[in-house]
Amino acid sequence: MFLSQRPAAPLAAHVDCLWYSARGALPHTRERSLPTGCADIVVPLLQDHLVRYDDASGLAARHLRGAIVQGAFDRFGLRGTEGPSAVVGVHFRPGGAAAFFGGALRALRNRTELLEDLWGPAARTLRERLQAAASPQQALQVMHGHLLQRLQHAPPPDPLSAFAILAFGRDPGAARVAPVQRASGSTPSQFIHRFEQAVGLTPKRYARVLRLGELLPTLARCGPRDWAQLAAGGGYADQSHLIREFRLLTGLAPGAYRPVRSDQPTHVAVPEPEPAPPFGAP
Repeated sequence: MFLSQRPAAPLAAHVDCLWYSARGALPHTRERSLPTGCADIVVPLLQDHLVRYDDASGLAARHLRGAIVQGAFDRFGLRGTEGPSAVVGVHFRPGGAAAFFGGALRALRNRTELLEDLWGPAARTLRERLQAAASPQQALQVMHGHLLQRLQHAPPPDPLSAFAILAFGRDPGAARVAPVQRASGSTPSQFIHRFEQAVGLTPKRYARVLRLGELLPTLARCGPRDWAQLAAGGGYADQSHLIREFRLLTGLAPGAYRPVRSDQPTHVAVPEPEPAPPFGAP
């Protein structure tokens, strides 16, 4: 079961969607989470912890008990998917999490931490209220109300960062940092600092992730295509540039990309390792 809800104003300026997911056990126990350039909150309702891995090898597992916050990523992450699951999540808009986490976003880049470390006991109370909700819809209402309450005390968004995010988003394939920086009227160092404070990524890293995000839905729906044509249409210099960038951000060759579902292009199952042969087998 999966439910997604667009928030009402004024929360809509900061949050892309609230979502609820409940499922049984999956055939795979790990997934790659491909970068979106945005922060997320994930609150487990059924399981007592969430599993995240610190490196691409999948050997250093972290068992995080309680709600978590994921900063903006500019590379893929690994998450555990073993066993049944029920969670409530918040997917922020680019720069939208700054109202709720302020200056912590820069330190959260490519990191997942306990929400309680940033929000204190309120994070635990929120999880208890979500677990007590009578229905998925009510759980989403609880989350919506909590975020609205926090938003009342949030500082206003940085206009420079808001301008830059809008400019990059008009044509992600053609997004270039220097013209947007000049149009903002700020110096290069000011532009980078303020953007990173609001988004969690530098403008250059964010533009690269944004370009990948435009490419993934096409690949998820249609599968492998003419790579040279995709590169030209996606703002890459050539096919080799696309392949290099794709490997760097996802850890996969473009032809190996197989999302779990076409409507979830940033989730890719990690194949289970082959069992070791019995001792003494030829």
